[in-house]
Amino acid sequence: MAVQFERNINLEEIDSDALFGIQYLAHQTMTQKVILWGNVIIGAVCFIVTQMVFQAPFLLSFFGSLIFVGLGFLFGANQNEHMTIGAYLKLVFFKPVKYVNFKSTEDVSLMKEEAGKLKVEEQREERKKAVATPEGQRRSLILVVVLMVVFLVFAFAILGLKSYKENHMTHHTVGYVMEQENS
Repeated sequence: MAVQFERNINLEEIDSDALFGIQYLAHQTMTQKVILWGNVIIGAVCFIVTQMVFQAPFLLSFFGSLIFVGLGFLFGANQNEHMTIGAYLKLVFFKPVKYVNFKSTEDVSLMKEEAGKLKVEEQREERKKAVATPEGQRRSLILVVVLMVVFLVFAFAILGLKSYKENHMTHHTVGYVMEQENS
């Protein structure tokens, strides 16, 4: 009797970045893709050249190409979203003194902070919608007219004070005499 698996797959949970559904090929940078596929191609070329040109034994050709494929996999594939398999193995075998800690995605304080950001963004959107209505447009126009009137009153007040000071001097001015040179 064959075992039948229940398959309830949510399309949002499928990682579209993972090539052929292989999770080690998800979240790769362009450099990692070049390293991985470059080493796979070099490994295949190495196998073909050692077999066809040098007539090397099969096991020697196979292990020679496996070295390149392994290097590509170590430095081109990801253990998780943040590190390659080579970096992960370095952490496992050499027990670093400095530990790498990642923020939990289920941290309540981070969730509250994100909720606050979403609330502020929602309020900003509501303000934009309120301004876009005819009533909001009328308010904006009134605000612009009031600001222009205040600016003009301020400008005329400064101009009036300047002309008042020029006409009503409170201090004396001393003129100067220029001597004309006789040529």
